[in-house]
Amino acid sequence: MSDELRIECKPLGRETGDAMERSFYAEIGLAVGEEWLTLLEDLGAHTVRTHLRGSVHRLAIWFAANWWRLRWEPETRDSRRDVDWRIAHSMASAGGGYVWPNLIFASDGDSVAVASLPRLKTSTLEPIRYLNRILTRVTAAEFETKVDAFLEGVLSRMHSLSIDEDSLPELWKTVLDERRDSEAAQWRKLEALCGYDPDEAPEALIKALIQDQAGLGNGALEEMAAEGRHSTKELLKPILDLAASRRRPAGGGFHGKMPELSAKPRYEPHMRTWQQASKLAQIARKEWGLGQKPISNKQFADFLETKPAVFSDRTKGPISLPIALQSGTSGSFDFYFDSAWATSRRFAAARLLGDHLHEATDGRLIPATHAKTSRQQFQRAFAQEFLCPFKALVGKIQTDHPDDEEITNAADYFGVSPQMVRTTLVNKGELDREALGWAA
Repeated sequence: MSDELRIECKPLGRETGDAMERSFYAEIGLAVGEEWLTLLEDLGAHTVRTHLRGSVHRLAIWFAANWWRLRWEPETRDSRRDVDWRIAHSMASAGGGYVWPNLIFASDGDSVAVASLPRLKTSTLEPIRYLNRILTRVTAAEFETKVDAFLEGVLSRMHSLSIDEDSLPELWKTVLDERRDSEAAQWRKLEALCGYDPDEAPEALIKALIQDQAGLGNGALEEMAAEGRHSTKELLKPILDLAASRRRPAGGGFHGKMPELSAKPRYEPHMRTWQQASKLAQIARKEWGLGQKPISNKQFADFLETKPAVFSDRTKGPISLPIALQSGTSGSFDFYFDSAWATSRRFAAARLLGDHLHEATDGRLIPATHAKTSRQQFQRAFAQEFLCPFKALVGKIQTDHPDDEEITNAADYFGVSPQMVRTTLVNKGELDREALGWAA
């Protein structure tokens, strides 16, 4: 993710509108690397250009008002239908009567996904049509740097033109002050992860997450907030009940212990999250003498120092997602699963193991959520490589175009789901992305 995010503004003269609109009417272009996110066709002039014409001030207000959610809130499972999420994350909501692009920003914590998604149908009343469909990513630091520079440039122009307008300077000053205050920043981050605008989240919820009386850990609670959003309180309740209880519910959990590695791996600079996870899984398999062979249920249970029934038992835990809850010292955990299927439990257990090996755990809880955060991406990539090493998978399939039967046979061999085999092949470039049923 070395590509640069660019936000370019070229002032234009305008005779209509108020002083703010006239002063900040400009050609605005956004690009990542050499790809223009704002490439458009001017339907009236029959020309193609890289910059839209709109209000820089309106765009600055949108970035400032949504900064916390843009920086920390990941994409949700129903983001296409979630109007509130799209208002905070799509530039199309910048307003002012301008035709903004459907340009979406979504954070995973470490980086920001940038998606230019032109509408399939353009209104006959709209004078322009956006052209480029781009799915890319920049580092969180790059996003912060370029948005900060853009806002400072707008404020500097306001000052030089002696424009008396208080909302944007005060709004941006508040954001910067909160970013410098660690307690305020943590509060705003949790609000954003829960899907709330500043000061819109229930105060009791954010206080409970910060106080963490059950000792679950700040990082784990942030993952739970990203998963639960407005329902975080309800999602946490059964986990808090388990944390407070001295007994595991009958049939609902398995006591075990996380294995360790002799040394933490060193990652190369600029390695992506999935690359780090794959490397860690390869190191773990090598140190534990697994080679490229499948891991049996008994082997996996032995690694976790738990009962072999951990994968064959069909009793679900009293929770809605897989978790490991520290129950003592020296890596002792209770494992709870939300699925009765062995392949799902194996994958979940591998995710929890990868998290334990990678993260500097600051509390009792390790969750395996559906949230699109970098931590969950790491878990899933580790589990894929740990259970189904890519080199061994390619050797087993022995074809560039596996059919459903060959994928199913490979899944049975490694003790994983056919969907995980497809995902692994897609992620490694061996299958077209349409094989997952995603919109390309």
